[in-house]
Order: sequence, then structure tokens, then C-alpha cells
Amino acid sequence: MKRKVKGLQRILKVRDTQRKLKESALAKAGNHCATLQHNADRIRVLQTDILSDVEAIGADMLSARMELSGRLVDAERSIEASMETARQEFADAERQNLAARTSYESTEKLLQSNLRKVRKSENFKTDIRHNILYNIGNNRKKGDRDDA
Repeated sequence: MKRKVKGLQRILKVRDTQRKLKESALAKAGNHCATLQHNADRIRVLQTDILSDVEAIGADMLSARMELSGRLVDAERSIEASMETARQEFADAERQNLAARTSYESTEKLLQSNLRKVRKSENFKTDIRHNILYNIGNNRKKGDRDDA
């Protein structure tokens, strides 16, 4: 039983490491999503700044603003696609994190259960060894064997 407990302790350490790795992957995916969202917001602000205040500008400036506006629209589309991919990766990381946490917790419960069994059996053996009637019976059996 003690060997089984030691094996479960090793497995628990591995599952703990897996859980920590999945948590860090989840944090990275969350940071990536937040960064993309921030960049998308910055692009939107730039677009509104470019399209506003077009009162007295020359044809060259208007042409440059229109080109920049087109490029910002393309960048926004690109970021939207990247954000969708990042959201999917975040959801996948969340599922893996949940699975790793569940696996860790179930292994931990199994280990605790086995530790309780081992302690209970050791306490029982200790109680039996200190039980006077049990020891008297064992001494008689030993004495009977010596006589024979």
C-alpha cells in the first residue's frame, strides 16, 4: 500500500506541473487576446482621427488620408481575424486548464484516500500490538511451539 501511495505522490507532482503549465498557457492566451483588443481599439481611434477634421486640406493630403484610411480598414480586418483565432486558442487553453485541474484534484483525492487507509491500517496494527489479550494469545502460541 505504501508503494501505491508513493506512486500516487509522483503522479500528483506530474499533474501539478501540468496544471501549472496549463495555467501559464491560459494566462498567455488571455494576454494575447487583450493585446489584440487594445490594438483594434487603437486602429479605430486612428480611423476616427483621420476621417475627422477634413475642412481645408489639399488634394494631396486628402489622397494620403484616404490611402491611410484604406490601410487601417485592412489592418482592422486582419486584427479581427487574429482576434477570432486568439479567442479560439483562449477557449482551448481554458478547456485544457480545466481538464488539468480536474485531473490534479481527482489524483489528490485518491492520494488522500489512500493515505487515510494506510494511517488507519497502521493505527490498527499499533492498537493490536498494544492489546494485552492479543499479546497473551500470541505468547501462548509461541510457548506451545517451543514445547512441541
